[in-house]
Amino acid sequence: MNLRVSAFMAAALSLAFLAACSVSHNRSETGETVTIRTPAGGINVNDSVDPKAIGLAVYPGSRPHHDNDKDSGSVNMEMFGMKLVVASFESDDPPAKVADYYSKEVRKFGNVLQCKSEGVTFNPHSRNEWGCEHGETTDVAAAASGGGLELKAGDKGNMHIVAVKPHGGGTEYALVYVRTGKGESL
Repeated sequence: MNLRVSAFMAAALSLAFLAACSVSHNRSETGETVTIRTPAGGINVNDSVDPKAIGLAVYPGSRPHHDNDKDSGSVNMEMFGMKLVVASFESDDPPAKVADYYSKEVRKFGNVLQCKSEGVTFNPHSRNEWGCEHGETTDVAAAASGGGLELKAGDKGNMHIVAVKPHGGGTEYALVYVRTGKGESL
């Protein structure tokens, strides 16, 4: 009898959870947006980017970067006390110039950690354990033009990361905002 009640309760809770979910797809002149809402939070996938959601300006002359035709320009996700906003761009300017611009831009969020990069490194389980997986660098231009560069600033659950790497004759870069815990700070 207990097993039947447990199975019924699990099925009822699953149906209630699914009934509380909604998915919407909107197409407009500015792009496409898919929104998924659940009781635990929501996910927005856009092919247009709102820099205000990240807190960093878009480098002048940049355009959204797409790895392929189905790749979106940004992700905006908020679930389980964590918010993640990511937007990828590309520029015809060299990586050193883009990195120099963002090394000044991220300073408004605190001390800047300059890392050699192969990709963004972040441990969401510990707010203070984010560092340089491939070592720190003092030569931003060389790191950006080589394997890549990460610029990280922020504290206490509000982190801003800029990942810069060479792309063809120009630059590919990602702007990332991560908030863990409660709060609305950018």
